[in-house]
Amino acid sequence: MQQPPDATLGAASAALDDGRVQDARALAQGAVDRARETADLPLEARALACLAHCERIASRLRLAAAAARRSAQLFEQLGDVQGEVGALITLTHVCMLLGRNDEAVEAALLAVCLSDARTPQPQTVLAHNCLGLAYSWSGDHERADASLEMAVQAARRCVPPVSVYQPRLNQIFVEASRLIDERFQTGALPPLERLGTLLDECLALERAGAGVGMLPGLRAMARTISLASTALLQAWRGEHAVAHATIDAATQSLASPLTWLDCFVRWCAAELAWSQRDWPATEQALAEMKAMALAVEHEQLACRAHLLLAQVYELQDKHVEAHREQRALRLRERRALADGLSSRESLVSWQLGARQSERHLQQALSASKQFERWSLEDALTGLANRRHFEQTLVDRLPACIAAGRPLSVAMVDVNRFKSVNDRYTHRVGDRVLKTIAAIMAAQVRENDLPARWAGDEFVVLFDGTGAQQAHQVCERIQQAVAAFDWESIAPGLRMSVSIGVSEARADDTAEAVVHRSDEAMYREKQAGQAVVRPASAPSR
Repeated sequence: MQQPPDATLGAASAALDDGRVQDARALAQGAVDRARETADLPLEARALACLAHCERIASRLRLAAAAARRSAQLFEQLGDVQGEVGALITLTHVCMLLGRNDEAVEAALLAVCLSDARTPQPQTVLAHNCLGLAYSWSGDHERADASLEMAVQAARRCVPPVSVYQPRLNQIFVEASRLIDERFQTGALPPLERLGTLLDECLALERAGAGVGMLPGLRAMARTISLASTALLQAWRGEHAVAHATIDAATQSLASPLTWLDCFVRWCAAELAWSQRDWPATEQALAEMKAMALAVEHEQLACRAHLLLAQVYELQDKHVEAHREQRALRLRERRALADGLSSRESLVSWQLGARQSERHLQQALSASKQFERWSLEDALTGLANRRHFEQTLVDRLPACIAAGRPLSVAMVDVNRFKSVNDRYTHRVGDRVLKTIAAIMAAQVRENDLPARWAGDEFVVLFDGTGAQQAHQVCERIQQAVAAFDWESIAPGLRMSVSIGVSEARADDTAEAVVHRSDEAMYREKQAGQAVVRPASAPSR
């Protein structure tokens, strides 16, 4: 016998508090399915909000974003402001973890505006709390701290008052983020007094039994955050032995499966090793932090790992490695921006559908197909753009691996392109890029996908092609570029390209294949050679 819908959602919340995340997800998804079968929009909105929170706890962030966004839309359609605020709070948190900072700030601002500031409720506290975190991940630590302080004041004005523990704990995270940003700029940690004061207050609240969150499933997470934050302060104060013990306790408090908290604990371990100038251990902990962040879709912590690794490499005069991490960071930030734009396109499409007649909707859909075509093509060169390439690679890679069919990627960089712009003007630079694009399109085969990656970088996807055969195609591209009559464009102009090739491995992600080809290209460029340099041979 099925439970009543609200009882099912209550059971899902209870399962979260017990740490049974998968059970909670199953219950929430069952409620969503039942609501859709019966066309019960209020139930679907509540069930989606519950499912979004479950997916967030489980670090399935893209699924959480989709569920939260749909829930907010349904609550708006139903006129349920309180439900909409709750869904927006979840959407804010998920979007900022995915690196979609603009969308996160907008969702949080809307949640704050919809909350009743005159008679604060727990949701008012959560809205200000999420706005503070969204500002922090956007790099505005001053506004972040101010928003979290407003959350504290709202908590105290609630009737009955609610614990200030959650916003205070988040202020610790914001302050730690501010400190490492300043360290990156100045090379030294600023004073730690405010971090110590905030941590002391949170520990006092814990001892008083007031260390609780306002949402189900967060109590165990708060324990880990508190321990890790304590270890971070201890490491920065030079209390190495006690910091090591605290990190051990934080590690033991982690639940299964992997979540963003595992990344946070690894960050703290890296900071402890850093404070002891143990560079190999620092590099290993940050590499683990980055890998974990990627596994749980936490774009912000992945970016932080890249940033910290770049700084650690610079401190050791490992400039090539530092440059590699900076390039990877820029790549990740651009991908997060593109991801955010895609989600905004979906939101605009929904809003059009909700507000226009069927005739207008059909016109909008027709226009959106044209926009989709434009969005997959590079405006300057006419090649596929980066978004098109990444979508195609993500689609084809699993099928190639499953079928044992080879797949290779080549990264193409135009040598000394900046000097072309500086010496001959940007108009000539644009002609160079269009010419190289045309040469590539002429040299690749029918099933290959050449694309413009960014600036003076291009990329080619070779589906069903191993590294050796891809290498031959790339040699033809280099020879054709070298043989072209560049003086027909500008007197004295000569152009060449550097190319790195990587073949997909059995356990590869799309990002890993591109990264290896980029490294191979960069090694060639550093060596000053104009030959194709394949990456290390794939393991099969």
